[in-house]
Amino acid sequence: MLRKLKSLLAIVMMLILAFSSITVLAADDDDDDETPDVPAGVIATQAAINKTLQLPIGTEIPGATFEFLVEKISVDEVSTPEALASMPELNENNLTIAFSPADKETNTTNNITYVVKESGDIFEGVTFPHAGIFVYEITEKKDTNPPIDSNAPHEVLTYSDAKYTITVYVGYDDGGKTIIKGIGTRVTVADNGTPGDGSKVDPTPGGNGEDYIFSQMVFNNTFVKTNGADNKENPDPTKDSESTLSVEKLVTGDFASREQSFDFTISLEVPVLVTDVPDFYRAYIVENGTVIDPKDNVDGVAMGEDAGGKYIEISTSGETAFKLKHSQKLVFVDTPVGTGYEVTEGAATNYIPSYIVTTDNVTGSNVTGEMSTELSTGDQLVGESVNSANFTNNRESVTPTGLNLNDLPFIGLIALAIASLIVFIAVKSRKRKTVD
Repeated sequence: MLRKLKSLLAIVMMLILAFSSITVLAADDDDDDETPDVPAGVIATQAAINKTLQLPIGTEIPGATFEFLVEKISVDEVSTPEALASMPELNENNLTIAFSPADKETNTTNNITYVVKESGDIFEGVTFPHAGIFVYEITEKKDTNPPIDSNAPHEVLTYSDAKYTITVYVGYDDGGKTIIKGIGTRVTVADNGTPGDGSKVDPTPGGNGEDYIFSQMVFNNTFVKTNGADNKENPDPTKDSESTLSVEKLVTGDFASREQSFDFTISLEVPVLVTDVPDFYRAYIVENGTVIDPKDNVDGVAMGEDAGGKYIEISTSGETAFKLKHSQKLVFVDTPVGTGYEVTEGAATNYIPSYIVTTDNVTGSNVTGEMSTELSTGDQLVGESVNSANFTNNRESVTPTGLNLNDLPFIGLIALAIASLIVFIAVKSRKRKTVD
């Protein structure tokens, strides 16, 4: 009896072990098909690239195309060649973003124009072979715009060094088809190439529709343009086409002196997107179509000389004083589009000052000041095309006594009439005394 009981217990133990093994195997099989846990905070199921192009205000949007590279990192933390080969390619059509002059600015802040464009979902149409955690890295391809890249220093386009790690959590739907359950995106390298902070961003196309309306997987680029001399080392300041900014002086009126020098100051503000800010920009004095020696136009201001002639060094960090006579122009050939400037003419006794500013070939209205006072343009900007500040001083035909010479004939006639009347009265009076 005892022997039979022992045999029965042994059979029961074997059955228990057998069922345990079946349960473990079933659990293992289920793990292959289960959706991996999606971490809290991962809300995206689509991902788009945000390309933000920054330009100094007044700069035309360039025709530029940006391409993006995708590197396969791992599947379920496995990075063997076989594992990487099993990862699907992303949507190639949504890995390119193009800009053109026809695009519209998104917003302008602090004299910087922002143009934002967004790709489609980079996982659109992508089918994953099985459930799991797939990791990709996305970066921007460099030098994709040869016409611009080869035209430095006239055009300078910076590319982004940013890197994003994209973790895709793939599971199954009710029909057993693989679907994306969540996409986690982190910044691993910043735009300037420094290590990223690993912060999470939302790559959802269109953003969340409230706090932000674009994907937060952002690649920033800057574009700075200088219109001027074709050869900056051999400029011709006498050509309007090679001038980026000019300040001209004219005088009018019968008593205006064409030999008098008028005092000016100019201050420049280099666009914040210029990464290599020079100490000065070159400005030449052009008179009657000829570049002249500017020694009489400045006092204590540094000068230089190049193939274009002798020039004045106009500081980028403060005011620079200069003088202009009638028909003289201060001509720049190397100020970038978006450069800020302000020109002030000092007070000139007995002259009425005025100016007209032209920005990007759009001429403003005439601004007239008070006699014998200074006059300033206020803050202005260098645009793509013609940019100038033309000052005119007028001195009317006024005698020191305050009499207008144009009135002298009338005054003479009045005086003659009065004198004739006096003579007539005197003669009449004398005749009367004779009769008496």
